[in-house]
Amino acid sequence: MLGYFNRTHAAQVGSWDTFQGFLIFEVLLIIVSFLSISFWFLVILTAKNMHPNFRIINAFYYGQYLIQLSFWVIQPFIILREGLDDSDKFGNSLFTLCSYVRIVGIFYAFCALPALVIERSFATYLLESYEKKPNLCIGTFIVMFQWATAASVGIHFNRASNTVEHTAGAIIANSLAVILNKFNEKLNSKYYYAMDRASYSLSERFQITENIKTAKTFNNIVFSIGFFNTIVNVCLILDNYDIPVTYKNIASVCCDYAILLYGIIVPIVYYIQTESWQKRVAVMMKGCCKPKVVPLKDTFGHDMTSHGACEETTRYFEMLATQWK
Repeated sequence: MLGYFNRTHAAQVGSWDTFQGFLIFEVLLIIVSFLSISFWFLVILTAKNMHPNFRIINAFYYGQYLIQLSFWVIQPFIILREGLDDSDKFGNSLFTLCSYVRIVGIFYAFCALPALVIERSFATYLLESYEKKPNLCIGTFIVMFQWATAASVGIHFNRASNTVEHTAGAIIANSLAVILNKFNEKLNSKYYYAMDRASYSLSERFQITENIKTAKTFNNIVFSIGFFNTIVNVCLILDNYDIPVTYKNIASVCCDYAILLYGIIVPIVYYIQTESWQKRVAVMMKGCCKPKVVPLKDTFGHDMTSHGACEETTRYFEMLATQWK
């Protein structure tokens, strides 16, 4: 079960004090991650120069992660307050609920790269009309398929006696996504170099360029995604084997930290590689740092801001009348 930690065994072998420190620091990381993801979620919602389908997929990904973090932060507190019966790890209903929410969210995250690559495949196939029409049904279908897959796999994961096939499926899906992304990049590059000979419209030329940029972005971030995914999957697989409980506790903590670092680092890498995000963040930062203009007031504290010639004249005479009194 995701998030489970055997406190009783840790206390018996004298490692609880160390693990307690890691769990407390984990809570702090969850709070930092929540603030970070909230910021990137706002960036996605307001980045209008991103295609609607691409924005929908990203928005649901970051939105579900915020929900996941909200439930996640409860688990360390339950462990620290000795609210978990190690003789029955499913005995605490709240802890079990948090675990189910988290594992569904993790498998939703595992589907993120395949979902985005599939969306770009539609952008390549529907080259002529994809930029002109929103095609929101494509983004909606991809998100629904992600939720259906994540929910069915995640719910089965926590109760399954063997979870190797679940993690293996996630690895295979992401590997196929990398291959498909390479295919999209080569196909769009072929279209790009044929521009001089083919009569592409401006929207088609723009879409080809965007597809190539996105494919290269995925190529650059796939290593960071793959690194953290490997750690998470290895930790999840270890739970299937008969190894010392201490090692399982270490794997549980490592899994949590890998997911948290994934959530903090990957958006930053994506930001560095994505021009639309950079522009949007620049606009947001400029708006936050813009000095507030205080309206001009007269000696008596009345607003002197211009509201039109007629209203300004009336206000002027009212001020004079006040002064004469």
